[in-house]
Amino acid sequence: MSPLPTRAQFEITYRCNIHCVHCYTDPFNTPGQVRRELAFEEILRIFDELREAGVLWMLLTGGEAVVHPRFKEIYREAKTRGFIVSLFSNGTTITDDMADFLASDPPFQLEVSCHGATNSVFDQITQIPGSFLRFQEGIRRILARGLPLKIKTKAMKENRHELMKIKEFIEGLGLDFNPNTTIQPRLNGDLSSTDHRLLPDEIVELEFGNFLDAEEKACSPKEEKHSSETFLQPPSHDRLFRCGCGTNAVVINPYGVVRSCTFTTRPAFDLKEMTLQSAWEKLVHEIRNARYAPEVPCRVCPVYLLCGKNPAMAVHEAGSVQAPVEHFCGVAYGKAERLTKGSSSVVYS
Repeated sequence: MSPLPTRAQFEITYRCNIHCVHCYTDPFNTPGQVRRELAFEEILRIFDELREAGVLWMLLTGGEAVVHPRFKEIYREAKTRGFIVSLFSNGTTITDDMADFLASDPPFQLEVSCHGATNSVFDQITQIPGSFLRFQEGIRRILARGLPLKIKTKAMKENRHELMKIKEFIEGLGLDFNPNTTIQPRLNGDLSSTDHRLLPDEIVELEFGNFLDAEEKACSPKEEKHSSETFLQPPSHDRLFRCGCGTNAVVINPYGVVRSCTFTTRPAFDLKEMTLQSAWEKLVHEIRNARYAPEVPCRVCPVYLLCGKNPAMAVHEAGSVQAPVEHFCGVAYGKAERLTKGSSSVVYS
């Protein structure tokens, strides 16, 4: 039997009060989809199975988890079962009442998304006027109660020009600024979310520190020149999943379907039809036995260690779990070029 998971991400609802242009769950933020969501009692049953399996770390997310009509009860039940609970939120839903509730039994971490540093950019991304103001109010309430806050930012076309302002805002609160650039297709296969990605060259510049702060380059530690032998070599195996999928974590959506990560939609199994242990065994089996065909470019790619592609993205963007995704190829080869200071003989075309 495969070791059971120790971490769970529970998307308790896909409901949300905003409609971010890059959000992968927003197509399911509709009344019709809400009716499909698990009943409160079903959520508790799954909590019990997760506890029996030995899950310790529990992330409650959505959508916007806080807008679930029984969020407070769900949160309390997760805490009562001994899970170490973290919460993802957009911050605009953190009213005084909600902040007081969370402060009464704080989460391990409260992660809030910051999309911009101005009304125009923030509200353009959320598509809801006034959301930046409500976000700021939520942050003030969180800080006033000493809740364990982390602010995260999705770097994208719309906020590219004010990333420095976002950085200053976050660091001004005494927090770290760690932007993320991964934007995935929506769960229904809609690719419009990917239109908001930064270009590969912009992502490389951001990750190497020059995109945000070119003026500080002269004061930064010098990057070492890496030998191509360090990472410019094809994988020694043919596994399709080259990440942590199928090791110690599960993601459960609002309908009770369990999968291996946020981005991966297959394999997936319905916890309304089988136990968690049975679903986990099937999940691990399929992931560990999925293989690249010998002739597929990704199978022998020399920069695979620098690549952020996953099979689910490839299905939607390239038509096959095995196919290369042009965007991630560009990023990976760009990183290789920077790490080798242009000495690499590997060229992406």
